[in-house]
Amino acid sequence: MSSGPRPPSRGAARGSSRARPRSERRRSARRRSTRDGPGGSSASPPRCRPSPPPTSRGWRRSGPEPPRAGFCRLAPGTGDGTPGAGESVRALLVVPRLPGTGFTGDRVRAELHLRALAAAGFEVTLVGGAPSAAAASRPGLADRVLPVAVTWRTAGPGLLRAACRGDALQTALTEGRWDRALAGAGREFDLVVVVLARLWPHVEAHLPRAPLVIDFVDALSLAARQAAVTDPSAWRRRYWRHEAPRLQRLEAVAASRARAGIATTEADAAALPGRVEVVPNGVEIGPAPPAGRGPVVAFSGRLKYRPNALAAERLVREVWPLVRAGAPDAELHLGGADAPGWLRRLPAGRGVHVETPVADMRAFLRRARVAVVPVSLGTGTPNKLFEALEAGTPVVASPEAVSRATLFGQAPPASVADGAEATAAAILRLLSRPDEAEALGAAGRRFVEERADRGAVVERLAALFGEIAREA
Repeated sequence: MSSGPRPPSRGAARGSSRARPRSERRRSARRRSTRDGPGGSSASPPRCRPSPPPTSRGWRRSGPEPPRAGFCRLAPGTGDGTPGAGESVRALLVVPRLPGTGFTGDRVRAELHLRALAAAGFEVTLVGGAPSAAAASRPGLADRVLPVAVTWRTAGPGLLRAACRGDALQTALTEGRWDRALAGAGREFDLVVVVLARLWPHVEAHLPRAPLVIDFVDALSLAARQAAVTDPSAWRRRYWRHEAPRLQRLEAVAASRARAGIATTEADAAALPGRVEVVPNGVEIGPAPPAGRGPVVAFSGRLKYRPNALAAERLVREVWPLVRAGAPDAELHLGGADAPGWLRRLPAGRGVHVETPVADMRAFLRRARVAVVPVSLGTGTPNKLFEALEAGTPVVASPEAVSRATLFGQAPPASVADGAEATAAAILRLLSRPDEAEALGAAGRRFVEERADRGAVVERLAALFGEIAREA
């Protein structure tokens, strides 16, 4: 006699609770108890999904726009444990580093997700790395913040564990007690967002069962493959050759678990597994920039980040002497966090000024007649290029930087230059022709207004989150 699967029982065929696991029946009972109240009535409104964001920018949960058909807004409870006009929807956001604890692109990305989740109507629990609990004391748009201590002390044991498991060694950068923080966050969520694939080995086993979005930010494996060929250091090239396939496996595993993946650029999305949406960082659009600037050339970015440090070194040692030979009154302003020691110790008298950190990046870039982005390594969005375009500052950039700044099939208006001599010539041309520089700067400003306005990016991301939660 065949031992094939038995047909479902009569109760199971009708969807009886006896056919479900005991833990699921308990969860269902708790939900009914919370929804119906002590009297057991089911007259209270059903669990609602977040309303998609309106077209007006800057909307938050307290905004005046009414909910759209089929959706409901968050509403405060009645005080007795029962929901108010609408039951809240909850999102868990897991980030490698909490926003406000330093100057890195993933912190910018975390802030972007917080704004989008708030705009979509979620109550947000934020779990993220921090150098100390005190550094995470300001919650911002999150309803709860659970910090995870991530320091150099945790990175050492993390390197050993990653090597033993065969994981990418970069995962040691986010080593910490993520299990404890995620246990404290709870299990009932409508959406989970994880930023950066290098977090995946630490959080995979501890995430709640809910639709998952992975924000890769950039393709780490693509950056590793590039560095394995082009990094000036021989030992770094050897390291990246071994690290690249590990990062590629990590990205593949994370993508296989996710409902959706996103990345900042088209090049990164194409290099990642599966279907990945392009959601750029964008830039905050400020007031119209001033005209009539002095002969100042600006380079900005986190100066300790290796692609930026290498670009700054080439700029100071190879490009700038050529510029000063043609424009003796020109000044080079290098601005950003964590400047390495050699930059801080540059001798005076060469027209080079270092500002680290920069208190007001918008004002810093608005003082410059030219912004230069000679970065050849790295992946992801070149934020410095978009910030310069927003300031109305004409940009001289490497082909790699312009390629990574391409949005929806269109490259930003910039003077493309490859190599020290070509970069110096492009800078001198814009310094000596203010009308041409002003026209190029105005074109760049229009580009970011139309394609990289962060307010519009927040709306698009909020719509994506709402759609995924509704389909769950």
